[in-house]
Amino acid sequence: MEKSMIIFTIVLLALIAVAHVVMGTIIYKKAPRAMLNRLCLGFALNASLWSVSVLFVILQNDYEQALFWIRMSHALAATTPSFMFALVYCFKAGIKYPYRKVFWVFLFSLALALLCLTPAVIKDVVLAAEGKIKIYGPVFPLYTIFFAVVPVLSLYNLFRQLRQSRGLVRFQIRYFFGGILIAFILGSLVNLFLPLMGITTDNLRSLGPVFTLISVISITYAIAKYRLMDISLALRRIIANSLSIMLVAGIYILAIFLAKKQFMAYSDYLTLFLIILLVVSFQTIKNQVQSLIDRYFFRGAYNYFTTLRNVTKAMVSILNREKLLSFLTDKIMETIYIRGAAFFLREQDGSFTAVTKKYLAPFLPLEKEYSKLEPENPLILLLEKRGDVLLKTDLRGVEPEEKRELLVGEMKKLHSEVAVPLFIEGKMDGVFFLGYKLSGEPYSKEDVNLLSTLSYQIAVSLKNARLYHEILEIKQYLENVLENMGNGLIAVNAGGRITTFNSTAEKLTGLKAREVLGKKVDKTLDPGLSWQLLQTLNNGQRRSEVEVEVPVGNLTCFLCCSTALVELNDSRERGAIMALSDITRIKELEREKSEVQRLASLGEMAAGMAHEIKNPLVSIKTFAELLPEKYENHEFRYSFSQIVSQEIERINNLVMGLLKISRDQQVYNYDEVNIEVLLDEIFLLVLPQLNAQNIGVYKHYEPDVPVIQADREQLKQALFNICLNGIQAMPGGGELRVEILPVMVLAGETAGVLSPGKKVKIVIEDTGIGISSPEKEKIFDPFFTTKADGVGIGLSISHRVITSHGGSIQVRSSKGEGTVFEIYLPAGD
Repeated sequence: MEKSMIIFTIVLLALIAVAHVVMGTIIYKKAPRAMLNRLCLGFALNASLWSVSVLFVILQNDYEQALFWIRMSHALAATTPSFMFALVYCFKAGIKYPYRKVFWVFLFSLALALLCLTPAVIKDVVLAAEGKIKIYGPVFPLYTIFFAVVPVLSLYNLFRQLRQSRGLVRFQIRYFFGGILIAFILGSLVNLFLPLMGITTDNLRSLGPVFTLISVISITYAIAKYRLMDISLALRRIIANSLSIMLVAGIYILAIFLAKKQFMAYSDYLTLFLIILLVVSFQTIKNQVQSLIDRYFFRGAYNYFTTLRNVTKAMVSILNREKLLSFLTDKIMETIYIRGAAFFLREQDGSFTAVTKKYLAPFLPLEKEYSKLEPENPLILLLEKRGDVLLKTDLRGVEPEEKRELLVGEMKKLHSEVAVPLFIEGKMDGVFFLGYKLSGEPYSKEDVNLLSTLSYQIAVSLKNARLYHEILEIKQYLENVLENMGNGLIAVNAGGRITTFNSTAEKLTGLKAREVLGKKVDKTLDPGLSWQLLQTLNNGQRRSEVEVEVPVGNLTCFLCCSTALVELNDSRERGAIMALSDITRIKELEREKSEVQRLASLGEMAAGMAHEIKNPLVSIKTFAELLPEKYENHEFRYSFSQIVSQEIERINNLVMGLLKISRDQQVYNYDEVNIEVLLDEIFLLVLPQLNAQNIGVYKHYEPDVPVIQADREQLKQALFNICLNGIQAMPGGGELRVEILPVMVLAGETAGVLSPGKKVKIVIEDTGIGISSPEKEKIFDPFFTTKADGVGIGLSISHRVITSHGGSIQVRSSKGEGTVFEIYLPAGD
């Protein structure tokens, strides 16, 4: 053997020895207690020692050492078939392991190994120039028979199990069978049969452990990987590529041959053209060849990308959830050829309910009690945590054993081999449970890749279907609301054309929706309504509770309308909507109420006047009756003149107050009024009373308070009455606080008391005796007073003046806690 070849062989054997140990360790760590994994470790270690012994055979040139290591290598090789035999029975599920049979095979192999250490198998060795020549002993034929029969029996048993098994075990047996078969054939050839034929070289003997590595690698892959690559897929591609290359080469050779025969002068150009044509068309030829191979030799195979593309294209057009899930279930069952499938969707309470279940006859469908999975189901919890396709074989790595058995039991109850979770926005909203394949094959990597990719597409399609369903529900709900709401609704687009006109709007306007939809709003609606909508549409100005008179037939209706701008963010277009309500009856009731209140006020006023006038008249009458008797009494006459004058003045004041209240038709002289200056003038008028009663005044005027349009004298009298009322409520002293500030009142903020816009707010607060709730409700009524010497017309006059100026006055008070008057007046332009 050449020196370079010796070095290469030594390095190769050393690497193979290490590789055997690594492979065995990987298998053992997967499940240290499993017999399959322990036997694989023993098989790998035995093969590693065999590699080391062959390595020493090459290294040794001493006769004794060379003979020892040759015998040792044969002894270690003798135990290899027994490991194969023992491993075969580890794949038989549901039967008791044949310990006795395996024991006798191991015992025989150990005996044979011991014989290998004697001249019975290897009699001698000759150290020749061409290498180490072995001289076989009388037992070597038995050694050869054992090395042939046991692997053959092992392969036979594996073949029988291959036909009966399904799922992952089927794939594991297939890989194990292939690895042993290749290693057995090649190993026996170079170590047994070729030496028997007289062909003996050190190069051939060194390849035995190399071939054993093939079986160890295949076993390691089959045990360590739960998702195995389908061998048929690789075989399909190899055959398709080989036939395609052969076909293209044949076409090329034939074309070149014909070109040289017929077109000798242009053969170079034709050759170049033919090469370009074949390169361009190679992919098409390969696809056609692949299709033919799949049709006639691999009928169960499918094209991953074609299936994904077709399913995705079909899912886009299906927006109904039930139809979508039914289509997906049928498509997956047809593509992967499985017994059945069930699709579970998450409910509002977090549980999962089967919405689609399909099973091929004669396989039983999913039982009713397993049609719902609770949120705390261990399988659901695992899928949520894992977030990926789960094969039943993946559960082998789950610890502890009790949890693993529980999860496997759940998968069996669901007749499921695979669980495909669907995540929508980070939340698991569905699970696809798929049954066994009809062929008994396990799910391959290509199947898992297809399902994993499809899960994302299904999640997107489900989300689209859900959104479509929600939009339909919202649309139907809004249509029902629009048709049954008590208010009329009119909407226009950016062009001012009517897009919405509900049934209530038809009743309120007397127009039909079919007559106005799509038409210009200013051409169809009453000008009072169309103007409100167009103002909002053009200026963006929102209108709230605007009263409009609209003729409907021969009648006049009063409508309250509110408008708002509607902006569409995506298109940047905007429209406007108007809500209408019929306030005709309210207007009638308001008129009736106003009439009743006017009559009631007149009654109260008459009663109050009668009472107030009666009191001084009683005094006058009493003195008048005594006058004849006491006329000569100077003191009596003096008292009579004083009291009569006072009482007549009191009656005169009542009559003058009544005249002031009754000035409903008074014309106000409006002018710009600075409210700060006006209040300062009032405080000058009441300054003596403030000092006399020891009352402090605290003023706070905000800057930039706008002027107001008002009748200066009337407004001054109104505010004077309020300030005087506060002073009279503090006979023992106190504080009078006044605040003036500009405010902006928005629509609806004052519940209809004020119109929206800029206002001047005046707050007058005292620390007096306060007003009780029953008294507070009557504080602005004419002739209502809580003072012994009061008339009860001051606050009534103040209320009338302020409201006549378009303002409002509100009072807040509790007994013993003082009183606060809040006055709002429209700000001037």
